[in-house]
Amino acid sequence: MIRQSKFPWPLLALIVGAAMLIAIIAVLPKAPKVSRTPSAAQVPRQPTAEQIQLTSVRVVPAPVGNPLYLDAILHNTGNSEITGVQVVGQFLGKTGQAVGTQTSVVQGAEGGGTTTQDLTQAPIKPNDQRPVRILFDRVPAGWNHEVPNLTVTTVTGTTP
Repeated sequence: MIRQSKFPWPLLALIVGAAMLIAIIAVLPKAPKVSRTPSAAQVPRQPTAEQIQLTSVRVVPAPVGNPLYLDAILHNTGNSEITGVQVVGQFLGKTGQAVGTQTSVVQGAEGGGTTTQDLTQAPIKPNDQRPVRILFDRVPAGWNHEVPNLTVTTVTGTTP
């Protein structure tokens, strides 16, 4: 005859297994809370190159040396104040090929272009215009002395 034990081993095994599972879950690290990303309505609109228009651009030779000034009228067609504009000028040669490029910052012009002011100190309001001056201090040799092709690369501003 086989003698049976009166101790409930299967029940004890289930209780120990459940205790180990609870201990493992308690010790495992918790995942960080994921915050919601702001919706488009919560992120203020940033100024873009599309809201900048440069008109009446003309070449003004520097009185001394090789620098080149471009005088223009900057129109802010956007909804934010413009506090900075950076442009790239592509200089073309006599046959129309590019002979060089240079990056420059747009400055506000005062007194007929005799003095300049940083746009951070005098922002251009939305739907406003202002005379500006762009300085290129390293004009490439072989340039055809026409207005270089200008591309707005960076615009900074504040929202109203």
